[in-house]
Amino acid sequence: MDFFSFFAIKPQEISQNCIVCQNYDLSLFMSAGGKIHNGLFVKTIQTKNATIIGLKNNFAAGDAVFLLRDTACRNIFLFGACGVFGGIKIGSAIAVERAYNLESFSTMAQSLDNKTADFEYFSSSKTITDNFCLKNPELDIIKTNSACVGSLFLESKLEKFFAKNNIGAVDMESSIIFCASNLAQIPAACFMYASDKVGGQPNVLTDTQKARISSTRKSLASSLKSFLK
Repeated sequence: MDFFSFFAIKPQEISQNCIVCQNYDLSLFMSAGGKIHNGLFVKTIQTKNATIIGLKNNFAAGDAVFLLRDTACRNIFLFGACGVFGGIKIGSAIAVERAYNLESFSTMAQSLDNKTADFEYFSSSKTITDNFCLKNPELDIIKTNSACVGSLFLESKLEKFFAKNNIGAVDMESSIIFCASNLAQIPAACFMYASDKVGGQPNVLTDTQKARISSTRKSLASSLKSFLK
């Protein structure tokens, strides 16, 4: 894949800090008068201290990291929404320590029948994660493991696996980003806001929960921008 077609910017324009998020979170990092560059698979914006990469589809996350290998990028931050499990409340700020690879629908489905399923995990950068949490105590960040899943339907049926492996967050990019960044030898961290609960009936959010999600989402993004100054 041609770099410019993918990102809509040139390799030499990439910052040493790259934030990967979903397109709907891109505006959180955009400065007044900023320009959106619309690539084939991602949208990018440039800030003073970071290149922001908005994913159009989560499958592009790994490719984005691999394409950053020969650029100035030295730190990758995954930012976004996640489902939470157990006692973690909606609206909480999350820092992922390990991301379990449940990206394959087939592997997830086979595990339901007690067949052998070999789940790998990939770790975040402890240095980046600890430093960010230390500098932002007001966010009450919860450190936990995540499960990067390939099925929203099947995730609710793996509660025993989540509990056994201290998995408090569920998303669709974390292990992809950590795996690719490890291979690319670029440190990566993941900070997310809890937007729903895993399992049970579909969430009907209260006004209080909606307000807490909005507040955490904005505060976490703002803290991340300040962290990169």
